[in-house]
Amino acid sequence: MNLSRTSPVGQCLDMCPFKERKQREQQGRLHKYEILDGQWTGRGQKLKRLPLADPAKTVKEYSRPAAGKELSSPRDLRPSSVLLKTVQYLLFEVWDRVNDSDSVSLAEAYSFVFDRLRAVRQDLTVQRIRGHSGALVLEGSLGFLLCSPYLVRELPLGTYDEVLHANQVRESFAELMECYRTEPKCQREAEFQALLLLYDLGNMDTLNRALKLPRGVVDSPQVLIALAVNRAHLEGNWTRLFRLLRRLDCLQTCAFYRHLPNIRDRALRILTHAYNSRNCRFPLDLLASLLVVDNIEVARQMCIRRGLSLAPEDQQSIIFYKTSFKDLGPEGPGKEGHLVERKKGDFTWAEIMLGEDEGEFARSYK
Repeated sequence: MNLSRTSPVGQCLDMCPFKERKQREQQGRLHKYEILDGQWTGRGQKLKRLPLADPAKTVKEYSRPAAGKELSSPRDLRPSSVLLKTVQYLLFEVWDRVNDSDSVSLAEAYSFVFDRLRAVRQDLTVQRIRGHSGALVLEGSLGFLLCSPYLVRELPLGTYDEVLHANQVRESFAELMECYRTEPKCQREAEFQALLLLYDLGNMDTLNRALKLPRGVVDSPQVLIALAVNRAHLEGNWTRLFRLLRRLDCLQTCAFYRHLPNIRDRALRILTHAYNSRNCRFPLDLLASLLVVDNIEVARQMCIRRGLSLAPEDQQSIIFYKTSFKDLGPEGPGKEGHLVERKKGDFTWAEIMLGEDEGEFARSYK
C-alpha cells in the first residue's frame, strides 16, 4: 500500500462512520437494508418515530464533493481492510440475497450497492491507496459493475443510468491499472487486463497498451483470448468471434455483454448480403448456433423483425433477401442462456463477481 505523506489515513473501523449513521438515522435517510429490525427512535406521542440504524448493516453512502465539505477526516475514512470487508458484505449479504425475479427489490438492491461501492472508491481515492490493497477493493467493485448491466437489463431507464454506470466502470479500471503499475505482482492482473480488453472492444488505445504489458500478463490465457476476440472483431470475422465467445467464462462474457446486440445485428447484415437469393434456404438451427442465441425461436424472431421471410415449405429456414431487409438496429439486451447462465453454473453472483477461485478468501470476512 502506497500512501502520499499528505494523504489522510482512515481510522473508521465500521462500514459507516458513527457520525453519519446517527445523522441519517435522525433524518430518516436510512435505506431499508440498513434498518435494525423492529426498533424505532422516539418514545413519546409527540416525537416522530423513525427506524433505528443497524451498525452491522449501515454502509457509508456516496457524498458529492462540495465547497466547504470535509471528505478527508480520518475518523470518517475507512482503511483498505474495512473497504474490502464492505465490498464483500455488499455482494454476499445484499446482492446475493435479492430476488432477481422481483424488479422492485432488484432495483433497490442495485441502487444501494452501486451507491455504496461508489463511496468505497471515494474513500480509496481520498487516501490514495494503491498497490495490492487498492487492487483487491477495485477488483471486487469492478466485478459488480461488469455483471450488473446483464442482471438489471430489464429495469426501467430511470432506475439504471447506463452513462453513469459506464463512467464508474472506466474510472474504476483507470484506478485499477494504476494499482497494477505500482504493484506489478497482483494475482488477478491478467484477468482484469483481459476484462478491460473485452469491455473496450475494438478500442485501439486499449489494445496498444495491452500489447506493452509485461510478459507473463500479455501471454496469459485470459489476455490472449481477449486479444483474439478483438482481432476477430476488427477483421469482421463474426464466425470466429462467436466461437471465441463460447470459450469466455461468465465474468468475461458479462464484460463483453454490452457489445452483443451490435455484433449480432452486423452478423445478420453480412449473412443477408452473402446469401442474398430467393432460392437459398438458410437453416434456422444453424443460424441460432452461429449467433449463439438460446434457441431457433430467438433466431426466427430476429429475422422476422428485420423483414426476412421464412421458407414457406417448412418454416425452419430463413430466406436472406437484402431488398426486404429492414434496418431496425440491434435487439434489446436479453437473457443469455448459453453465454452467461450455463457458465455461471452453481456459483452465486457474488462468487462470480469476486472471482470463482477466490470463494474461500471472499468469505473470510464473515
